[in-house]
Amino acid sequence: MNSAAASRVLVCSSRPAVTEELVGLLRRLGAEPRIAGSRSEWPDTAPDLVFLDLARGEPSVREARSVFGLECEIISLVDSESFDRLLPALAAGCGDYLFLPLNPEELGLRWHRHASGRGGTRAIRRGLTGDLGLEFPSTVENLRDAVSEVVEACERLAFSGSRATLNLRVAVGEALANAILYGNRQDPEKRVRVRAELRPGEAVVTITDEGSGFDPESVQDPTVAGNRGRSHGRGLFLLRMLADEVRFNETGNSVTLTLHG
Repeated sequence: MNSAAASRVLVCSSRPAVTEELVGLLRRLGAEPRIAGSRSEWPDTAPDLVFLDLARGEPSVREARSVFGLECEIISLVDSESFDRLLPALAAGCGDYLFLPLNPEELGLRWHRHASGRGGTRAIRRGLTGDLGLEFPSTVENLRDAVSEVVEACERLAFSGSRATLNLRVAVGEALANAILYGNRQDPEKRVRVRAELRPGEAVVTITDEGSGFDPESVQDPTVAGNRGRSHGRGLFLLRMLADEVRFNETGNSVTLTLHG
């Protein structure tokens, strides 16, 4: 998919507030999405991109994948009430996710990846030997290839299975997106660096940006009742859920993720 304007986009949610917000933002990006409030409203022709609400009572990712096929890209919409459904959704074939309430910059990143043909669940993989070091400009086009290289190296040198293809893939993708969006503010003059130390049964991945950093201790738990309406903190919470250890440097512009197979 190389043309965003040609994309057939479907928003699957029975919650009016969710569809109104998402459709409005997508139209600003040049899309004209179709809304399906229930399974019966799904189109006969498979869309190119589906935004699927993970709220209770909504159709599952597995069902959408079965109906629309492997070529359809699926992005899950997740809030504090449906957070526990994210990992099963990713395992069932969801290619990406967005936290609610929506962050326009994060939506824009997903949309541009889709428009460039770099969305979906299929990875571009290359043969690798030894530990992995990557450095690239802060543009979203580099994100997917970087994640794919880390996962491929992990499968060859450390461990395989869902810990590599699910936990590591999502954790590294989230950390890289944060580095590009919030660390370097999508400035192509700034670089993102990835260092993966891979040993049998263990992957240690460090992602560093050139931003001013932040204090991870100041980020509040998004699962606490008073914080559930806030968009901040969910990415960090997800990292800590997926990885066995998450460490930041003193500046807060470098994160090290450790996962065991």
